[in-house]
Amino acid sequence: MGVNRTFDAVVVGAGIAGTASAWYLRKEGFSVALLDTHHPGWGASGRNPGFLWLQTKAPGLSMHFSLTCRRFAESLASELPDFGFRSSGGLIIFRDEAYEPVARAFVADRVAAGLPVELLDRPALLDKCPDIGPEVSGAVWNPLDAHQDTRLLLRHLAEGFARSGGTILAPVRADMILVEKDACGGVRLSDGTEIESRIVVVAGGPWSNELLAPFGLAIPYRPTRFEAAETAPAPFRIKPVVSGQSLFRFFTPPGVDASLLPCEPSEKIRPELGFTEQIASYPDGSLQFGCAYEVGSDLDRATVAGQAMACSITCRNFPAVAGLPVIRQWAGIVAQTTDGLPVIDASAGPDGLVINTGHFFGNLAGAFSGRMVADMAAGRLPVYPAAGFSRSRFRPAAA
Repeated sequence: MGVNRTFDAVVVGAGIAGTASAWYLRKEGFSVALLDTHHPGWGASGRNPGFLWLQTKAPGLSMHFSLTCRRFAESLASELPDFGFRSSGGLIIFRDEAYEPVARAFVADRVAAGLPVELLDRPALLDKCPDIGPEVSGAVWNPLDAHQDTRLLLRHLAEGFARSGGTILAPVRADMILVEKDACGGVRLSDGTEIESRIVVVAGGPWSNELLAPFGLAIPYRPTRFEAAETAPAPFRIKPVVSGQSLFRFFTPPGVDASLLPCEPSEKIRPELGFTEQIASYPDGSLQFGCAYEVGSDLDRATVAGQAMACSITCRNFPAVAGLPVIRQWAGIVAQTTDGLPVIDASAGPDGLVINTGHFFGNLAGAFSGRMVADMAAGRLPVYPAAGFSRSRFRPAAA
């Protein structure tokens, strides 16, 4: 059994949401321990192409919150060392003529939701993205989309947290939350060590329910595996972040039947996989692309079918990619709640328990959620109203 330790706050899970929570708590003067089963950034926060993507957010709270998070990312970029943030704008490109009316309907829906999107023909698209392939005929353009290296952002937050006196404990496994008289007392690790703390932040992504279920607080979510790959530095740069026409079968505008939209031959290799056709340039010239996804899967490894799909369609969208070496491939698991919104809640369970999980779009919202957590822990109203992210919006018996 390890030696017991005492902190003001313990954060379980060192992805972007957990690491940002720990960083902001430390800035408030709390003594903080940040725990992870592997290491900071091991999960989906370290395994994604870094899109700050607004085009697919639902009207209302989701869109308003996402726009707030987007503005926050820009302010964070002025506060921290460089993490590759750029206001790049974003494209959803299409090749097949059958997708043109779908894109047109999508634009109308997104404008109604509050985004300044527009439909581009091929000449206008070439002005934004000269290296696009000859099959691509048009695109939806949103100037507010952006890009960052989330791995580097998380590293800056973790290093800043440690420099300021925060404690990172990894690899360790938190087995249970300790509670006495309806108040948090800390966590017990798998080796029997008890870390005493009056505040426990659960930010374990898809694994959060292991700690929340004993209190009847499990979050109803679906795990989803997203696959991606990275090339060696390319001799060209793709300025916007780019998704493709397959995205319209995942986020389908009103009045469109996704089942009637044509698929590419490579998408039929494994029909249960979806695809978003994402690609982005990093500051060193490397390209990250994907993302084949499988709803309900918690397999955190890339698959042959997913990578075949990504390579095939990416080379049609950007033919110059075909000759580049692939230097790594991976997959990450995200937890999607039934309404697509995260749970950011300090009032769901025992006193001192704070939930910060369910971030399906963690690149965009993860760091901002950490700021909200610190506000709540300090007894202030959070910088953004938290009522819409309450655990109580789900049935109490959800598991």
